[in-house]
Amino acid sequence: MKNAFLAISVLCAGVFSSGMVAARTQRILPSITTSTVQPIAAPDDPAQKFEGVIISKNGELFVLRDVVNDTWYHLDDQQTAGKFLGKKVLVTGTLDVRTDVIRVQKITEES
Repeated sequence: MKNAFLAISVLCAGVFSSGMVAARTQRILPSITTSTVQPIAAPDDPAQKFEGVIISKNGELFVLRDVVNDTWYHLDDQQTAGKFLGKKVLVTGTLDVRTDVIRVQKITEES
């Protein structure tokens, strides 16, 4: 009888403690996830200008190729970028240096 009581006690303690760890993890993870999704550039950051040619990677993703600096930038506004495919452009926006993504404010064709 003592062995059965001991086994049930250990089992209950294990279930209870694993539930506590799961509850604690659920409280921590949302704050971590939320903070990593936030953009690095603040809305009041000054816009920069980037020159290059809009090209297509794999026929689906439009990027800015800066030939002078041998750099490729991803663009967050794919719809506007697609209108300038193959053209030399000036992109105005804010660069997220961690991901090399330009948050596009404006794209204009250069002559």
